[in-house]
Amino acid sequence: MTGLLKDLLGHQAWADAMFFHAWGKSACREDPELQTRTGHLVDVQEAFLGILKGEAGVPEARPIQDFETLKRRCRANHEAFGALGRGLDAAALARIVRVPWFPDPPCLVSVAEALAQVCLHTQHHRAQNMTRLKALGGVPKNVDYIIWLWKQKPEGHWEL
Repeated sequence: MTGLLKDLLGHQAWADAMFFHAWGKSACREDPELQTRTGHLVDVQEAFLGILKGEAGVPEARPIQDFETLKRRCRANHEAFGALGRGLDAAALARIVRVPWFPDPPCLVSVAEALAQVCLHTQHHRAQNMTRLKALGGVPKNVDYIIWLWKQKPEGHWEL
């Protein structure tokens, strides 16, 4: 996989790692709203990974998870997206998959569209999380795509 989609996935990994850095340095690691929304974000990433691997299923509701668990799961998702992306050529990106939580009518999208959805969905909830973090007295990070480009497309660094 090359081009903009590869860049969006790279940006997503970097931006999520930056969010976890900001959240981890804050005094609000146990905020239920951040935990719930981040859990949803991670669940949806995992659900799309399942779809793309042919293991389609509807994301299950989970109990609230702690910061370290969410961070570990998110990091693993980005590693899986990276590995998956390295094996995608034009034909694989054009393959049609079904999103099972939209059953009627069936939601049929290309692999490329599914990957774009993951990036956009994550971006939406990450922005909500950064706003929440700031409201709780934390220091959010500017993770705009243009910042990532300006910094020469750094990889996500997950250690605090």
